Amino acid sequence: MSRKLKFDLDIDASALLQANSEAFYSRAYLQEETVDNYRTLPGIKYKTKISNVTFGQVLQAENCGWNASNDELASVEVDVCGLSAMAEICQFQLEQSFVSLQMTKGSNGDFTVASFMDYYWGEMAKTIAENVEKLRWLGDTDSEVAAYALCDGYVKSLVADSANVIDIASPIAITPSNVLAKLALVYAAIPAAVIANQEELRIYVSSPVATAYRAAVAAANTQANLTQALDFSYLGIKMVLCPGMGTTSKIVATLRNNLIYAFDAEGDGKALRAINLADTVAEPVIRTRANMKVGFTHVNGNEIVFYNAAA
Repeated sequence: MSRKLKFDLDIDASALLQANSEAFYSRAYLQEETVDNYRTLPGIKYKTKISNVTFGQVLQAENCGWNASNDELASVEVDVCGLSAMAEICQFQLEQSFVSLQMTKGSNGDFTVASFMDYYWGEMAKTIAENVEKLRWLGDTDSEVAAYALCDGYVKSLVADSANVIDIASPIAITPSNVLAKLALVYAAIPAAVIANQEELRIYVSSPVATAYRAAVAAANTQANLTQALDFSYLGIKMVLCPGMGTTSKIVATLRNNLIYAFDAEGDGKALRAINLADTVAEPVIRTRANMKVGFTHVNGNEIVFYNAAA
């Protein structure tokens, strides 16, 4: 006895619009070394509090009495900002590109080309990640710049905590000729207990500082100048280039767990939308939307050194 099997290989056109939601949000929320350089808190949908315990000298000489150390239990509130990434592309723009070779012939043909949509989602996730990086450092809900007014970032948080954060006095613009001296100044201000935890310690720098540092290192090292770059570190401490810090000279030195990055991510894939309006309101465009939540704050300001120059 034989059995007849029937396979239907017709694929609904709308399936070509959808991205791999897990991969999309992974790239949008987390860049290559985000987890290694910040304290990440996923699954945050609204304000939440995290505990922060600081112990004093707990070891004491043996005795029958009780002498409590100076211990402190506190909590830090973490909030997230609700964001939406929205974009739109027109069929007629695609028809003038290489994608047209893969499209159905005719002016009314389907333009939801799978290979293009894969590229489209990848570029959108990359752009979202770049926007999040700017918010991470320079976000300010009081800003007149719409891109920065979406959420508060680390710089605003550190400036507001000036009573605890270790600010470097009279910071000036950093150049290749003074960058090593300024980094030495920042290093000298880091508390000894923080220096001792070098594996967790990070030095976050803006692009001008990174450029100046690399030039200064190359000038003193023929190998770095002519053949290959040296490790991006200072006295064994990992340095992190932060494009989101902007174009002024900024340096932040602290343990990575003191900079908190909260985001949602759980279930966001269900909110990922791509709609071909040609099938609804007869407009030849694709609209895409991705909803997400991010938030940034810091803890233990007395363990953070901040060099914040105006230029």
